[in-house]
Formats: sequence, structure tokens, C-alpha cells
Amino acid sequence: MKKLLILGCLLASFAGFAQNEESLKEAELSRFNLMVAKDQAGLEKALHKDLVYFHSSGVQDNKESYIASIASGKSSYLAINPEDLQHRVYGKTGINTGIVNILQKAADGTQTTLRLRFTDVFVYADKRWQMVSWQSTKLVPAQKP
Repeated sequence: MKKLLILGCLLASFAGFAQNEESLKEAELSRFNLMVAKDQAGLEKALHKDLVYFHSSGVQDNKESYIASIASGKSSYLAINPEDLQHRVYGKTGINTGIVNILQKAADGTQTTLRLRFTDVFVYADKRWQMVSWQSTKLVPAQKP
């Protein structure tokens, strides 16, 4: 009976790990949707108070300035399509990596597409995943020698 209890506890911990990776993935995809929808209230919940957001241009935002840039239209996301996503969980810390194709609208109304490789970090706090860090790099087509 004792062995069965120990086995049950081990299996439960592995099941929780898989569930945490899935919930981290859901938090990431939800955040992309909130950005496109310009959902300020949703972003308030999805982003950690200590957010450090480095755009691929090198510009840095915190939580307040990032949400303000989306609300004002300075950062206008029309679509965010992720690919090659990987999610890893280490206790209450989650790391996502992947590529995103972002369709954005500039202040003059022109639309451009960015292809970025990113790493972001989430922390599990207040019973939900919250993004605390984002870093991205523009991907450009390979140049022929």
C-alpha cells in the first residue's frame, strides 16, 4: 500500500508538470490575442508588474509603457502567428522560445510584417502565468555571398 501511495504521488507530479507546460503555452497564445485585440484589462493580468520588454529594435518598455503603446496605437498588432514554439517549466518559472510572424500597422497606415525569434520568461504568481521578460531579434532572409 505504501508503494502504491508513493507511485501515485510520483505520477501526480509528472501529470502536474505536463499540465504546467500546457498552461504556459495557453498563457503565451492568450497574450498574443490580447495584444491584437488591444485588450488593456487582459494585458494588465497577463503582464507581471516587473515586466522588462525589449523590442527587436532595442527599445525597452516596462509594463505601463508597453500597455500604453498598444492602447495608443503606437504598437499596433494586426496579427501574430507563432511557429516553432517550445515551452519549459522550472518550478514557478516558465520559458517560451519560438518564432512569431507579426503583421503590424505603422502610424501612416502602412502594414509591415516582422519575423522575430524570441525568448520570453513567465512567472507563476497570483494563480496565473504572467510574462516578466521579452527579448526578440529580427530574422532576415539569408544573403547570398
